[in-house]
Amino acid sequence: MDAADAKVANLVEAAVALEPAEFCSHQILDRVPWLFDDRAAYIDWKQSLAEALGVDPYAICIVGSAATGVSLSPTKGFTLFHERSDIDVAVISNHHFDLAWRKVRDLSLQPNLLSKTMKTKIARHRRGLLFDGCIATDKILSMLEYGPAWQDALLRAGKNPPVVGHTVKARLYRDFESLRAYQLKSARHAREELE
Repeated sequence: MDAADAKVANLVEAAVALEPAEFCSHQILDRVPWLFDDRAAYIDWKQSLAEALGVDPYAICIVGSAATGVSLSPTKGFTLFHERSDIDVAVISNHHFDLAWRKVRDLSLQPNLLSKTMKTKIARHRRGLLFDGCIATDKILSMLEYGPAWQDALLRAGKNPPVVGHTVKARLYRDFESLRAYQLKSARHAREELE
């Protein structure tokens, strides 16, 4: 078994052995993402991004395959993080979430001003993501007041080692509880598929 296969096997084993809440804490939310050499490098990277986004560095968490080294999505076949993988960043900010929520609400009241694509994105947020306390900023960032600043910050973050060459995408969460609930749902789904 090579190192890549071992990484997948270890993560799959942990997903089955640990309760989903414990798995989320240890393997996703409170860990140094696998592509960082150590906690200091991760904190420095988050500090730089946080300053540009206008949030506290501890309100930023890398999730997904960039955190674990392996995609937890059964539909992706638990694939390894690779050169085309995105860096998925969770940003917890009640302030930014409320601004985005109001914008999504206001846009949904003016459907004639939206393209068909944007109508679909707004409808998806209204149906599911907003209920979960989440906004997929990569879908609507251009429509938000702080969108240009965040787009610039995410582009610059993708030029800082060790994430160079990867697209940095952010999902905005109302609070940490919303982030944990979203990750728990994914962990439970992965565990069900594995069992």
